[in-house]
Amino acid sequence: MDYTYDFGANIKEARKSKKFTQTRLANAIGVTYGAISKYENGAIIPSLEVMCNIASALDVSMDKLCGFENSSKLSMYALDSSQTQILHDLADLFREQNTRIASQLTDEQYKMIGRIVASFLNR
Repeated sequence: MDYTYDFGANIKEARKSKKFTQTRLANAIGVTYGAISKYENGAIIPSLEVMCNIASALDVSMDKLCGFENSSKLSMYALDSSQTQILHDLADLFREQNTRIASQLTDEQYKMIGRIVASFLNR
C-alpha cells in the first residue's frame, strides 16, 4: 500500500480554508507558530497527539490531513478476518461483473454504478 502524502500541504490547505493564521492554529493547539510553519513545510512531522489536535482545531478528519479522504482505499480497521474476507470477495465480484457487463452498459449506467461503488468505499 502506498501511504505517501503531504501532511504539511494538507494542514496548510485546511488552515487556510478555515481562515486561520499559523499563529491562531498554534495558539489553538498549544504550540508555537514556528512549529506550524515547520509542519507545513515538511521540516518536521508532528506527533500523533499534535496531529489529532490540528484535526480537531481545524474541524477536519485525520483522513483528510493524511490524504486518504479522496482515496479509493477502504478502511478495514476493527473488522474481524471473516468480515475482511467478505469485503475482499465482494470487491472481486464487482470487478468480475464489471468486466463482463461493462460493454453492455450505457455510459450513463456505467457512471452510476461507479458512483454507487465509490459511495460505499468512502464510508
